[in-house]
Amino acid sequence: MQLFVNTTSPFARLVRLAVMEKGLSPRVRTEIVDPWADPPALLAANPTGRVPVLVTADGHAIAETQLILRHLDALAGPDLFPAREAARTLATAALALGTMEAAVALVVGRKSVPGFDADPIGAKRVRAMADGLARLDAAPPRDLVDGPDIAALATVTALDYVLFRFPGRDWCAGLPRLAAWRARQSGRASVEATLPVL
Repeated sequence: MQLFVNTTSPFARLVRLAVMEKGLSPRVRTEIVDPWADPPALLAANPTGRVPVLVTADGHAIAETQLILRHLDALAGPDLFPAREAARTLATAALALGTMEAAVALVVGRKSVPGFDADPIGAKRVRAMADGLARLDAAPPRDLVDGPDIAALATVTALDYVLFRFPGRDWCAGLPRLAAWRARQSGRASVEATLPVL
């Protein structure tokens, strides 16, 4: 299988985490691309030019993070969408995914519109990030060691992405439970190997 990613996309990181946690790394060849440059191989796999994209062994190109995760669940365990506490897991994952989406929208907005943070849409994205992290702080997911499900993978990805992209604010100062949760995930091979880098 071939996986198109870049090293900053939180959505690509989420898939990379899942690949590692499921022990699928030997079966997946990772291609690091710049989606903003419209590389032909990426566009051939996904005409929207977005990452991640997983091209299966039989040539099917699966785009969109959650669809890729569903496919990976069919290939190997542990289940990212476990039946145990399914509603709690999905609710926590939704908060983390929403936080990621708000953060990415803010990054893209800043590239497009000067002063985007002060714009009503930009301000809404900042609020969504802060509120999402606050709710995750109120009820963090299970630790990865207890089962690397979608909630845990999305939460570590969301928090790390916000800290990476918006370093001018001490995001963890008011998030003691989430900060403690994140500290417990440190040192895990998948987490360390997939940290965002420019």
